[in-house]
Amino acid sequence: MTTSATLDSTSLRLDAGGQAVVPLQIRNSGSVVEGYTISVIGAPAAWTTVEPAVLSLYPGTTTTATVTFHPPRSARVPAGELPFGVRVVPTEHPDQAVVPEGVVEVLPFLETTAELVPRTSQGRRGRHRVAIDNRGNVPVNALVDATSDGEQVRFKVDPVGLAIGPGEARFVDLAVVPRRRRWRGQPVTHPFVVTVAPQDSTPVQLDGSYVQGPIVPKWVLWTLLALLALLGAALAAWFWLLKPTIESQAEEAAQEAAAEAEQAAAEAGEAAQQAGAAADDAGGAANDAKQAADQAEETSPGRDPNPRPRVVTTDVAPRLNVVSAGTDEAVYDLPGEDDTLALTDLVLSNPQGDFGRVQVVVDGQVRLEHALENFRDLDFHFVSPIMVDDDVTLRVTCRSPGRPPDAPVPTTCDVSVLLGGELVAPAPRPTPSTPSAG
Repeated sequence: MTTSATLDSTSLRLDAGGQAVVPLQIRNSGSVVEGYTISVIGAPAAWTTVEPAVLSLYPGTTTTATVTFHPPRSARVPAGELPFGVRVVPTEHPDQAVVPEGVVEVLPFLETTAELVPRTSQGRRGRHRVAIDNRGNVPVNALVDATSDGEQVRFKVDPVGLAIGPGEARFVDLAVVPRRRRWRGQPVTHPFVVTVAPQDSTPVQLDGSYVQGPIVPKWVLWTLLALLALLGAALAAWFWLLKPTIESQAEEAAQEAAAEAEQAAAEAGEAAQQAGAAADDAGGAANDAKQAADQAEETSPGRDPNPRPRVVTTDVAPRLNVVSAGTDEAVYDLPGEDDTLALTDLVLSNPQGDFGRVQVVVDGQVRLEHALENFRDLDFHFVSPIMVDDDVTLRVTCRSPGRPPDAPVPTTCDVSVLLGGELVAPAPRPTPSTPSAG
């Protein structure tokens, strides 16, 4: 043999996304100048480079080439031991090629992502799909669960647990079923959280919502009104078209009975005249009583001659802000005891990119809940307003403040919500005036 080649290290351990360089010693033991072509064979060849890949040596000399291993952080590179060889082929004596061998062990890594499709559903029951993507290089077992505050809905997850291979995506069906039916009224939004818990990895939380509508929609009422209108048209046709025809046929028969009834009618007329006189007397007495009642009402003390509207509606836009390193809340109380707030807009703001959870609580009931790391600005506009009788609370749990660019690192989370809607309050009524004596 005129050529010999050895690797300084034949066993390597690498993290996916890391890099290692191994020297390759090549010696020309022949008597002529020899050129060499160097290449890597085996599974690691796709992410291994040799420098230089082509060289030449004088007789009796030795040189060093470098073999660089750089496995990408990808599911396409499996974890475990991968054998390889470095083939050194002499140009003048290709039949005397040498292949030093080694083993690269790629270490495992876990990376699991998930997505909820769609984020919002509606109908008699909500239907969603959870897409789970294993971007790591080893199989992963994942459990899926869903929770909601208030226990107004229940969940059906199929399947609850599943195994996902490297680079694969699996789907889980999620059904949201209301515990109580709503026959009529305004739609109700039920927020919920889906938790995907991969084995030996950080759980992933996904926010979703289900809008429960009434079983009897508004169009049914309009249909009933249309049917009543058709019934009215049928009755009108009876009285204006069919009934006169029938009456004309019965007129001849009625003439025969008219003579017999004429005498009875004369007697009834006398009785009617006597009853009419009594009715006239009663009507006069009723009119006198009504006039007296009207005059008493007009002259009664404390009567308001100019009644005012019973309610006053005002556009409001209060802002709640929580600055805290733990769990804290800010509360907006309605100004009056009998006031009502029709909440139509919610704008959540997380300018620092903080980590934690935020809840919007209306009259003691959690209406919205989201993870802070999922948004910077989040807008909600309700077609059917949320009616507030007592207060609105912004509750923030700060796990870690964000890192805003071009600014000092904060020590507290900074989260706010802008409320938009109409405040409905009773209108003040004027104090009754006391009539002067004399």
